[in-house]
Amino acid sequence: PPRPPPPPPLWEGEQQFHAFLGYALFTAMAAACAALSLGAVAPYGRYSNEKALGISDWGPKVPAQLAWCLQELPSLVVPLVCLVRPGWGPASATNGVLLLGFVAHYANRALVYPLRIRGGAPTPLYVMASAFSFTFVNGYLQAGALGGPWASAVPGDAAFGGGLLLFLAGAMGNAYHDALLRALREPGETGYKVPVGGLFEYVSGANYLCEMIEWAGFAFACRTPSAHIFAACVVFNLAPRAVSHHAWYRERFGDAYPSQRRALVPFLF
Repeated sequence: PPRPPPPPPLWEGEQQFHAFLGYALFTAMAAACAALSLGAVAPYGRYSNEKALGISDWGPKVPAQLAWCLQELPSLVVPLVCLVRPGWGPASATNGVLLLGFVAHYANRALVYPLRIRGGAPTPLYVMASAFSFTFVNGYLQAGALGGPWASAVPGDAAFGGGLLLFLAGAMGNAYHDALLRALREPGETGYKVPVGGLFEYVSGANYLCEMIEWAGFAFACRTPSAHIFAACVVFNLAPRAVSHHAWYRERFGDAYPSQRRALVPFLF
């Protein structure tokens, strides 16, 4: 009699779960973006004491440095844990380069950036927990897309090279504009000042714009659904934040705030 077909590989179910998580993350972040665009405020940073969704007290708060470390750490740890699992590992050298860039970004965000924060406002525990959940899921998504047993090798072509250059340019721009913001405060100082220098001469959210460019380059180089979902989620999160910052600056500083400056896109928006 004919032999029965072989059973599907054990990781096939996990591949389907991986895909489901990606679309669930996209849906959740799109909904959050809609809420933020309609006037809801994420109550952390300069908005930590403002009422959000009619609620003025969001419960216990975590010091800014600790919150940043804990909420960014999963996207550093989860890929490293995944990649030592049997059958896991970069599908090619190009996949390894992209994973290294992803992990390097979050090593900076979780371990270096928090130590440089000056006068950051405490973060509500629920906000930190939400960010932790996002980076946990996203770390797994990117690790699976580039290093899971089902991962395909990313071609080392012009799209890979161009996307990688865009990723590096965005990462350096993001770090540069974060440094400009830090320089506005002396050690131990709190409060806010008008940002100056670099793309801050043109937009209020220069650091956010550069981070969007960074992850758009990553998605362009990877060409995986997980990377595209991540790049979209970055826009869903940061674009409303940039618009809120722009309105806050104009209200706070009035005529002292440059009238030609836009929120996120130079000369346009």
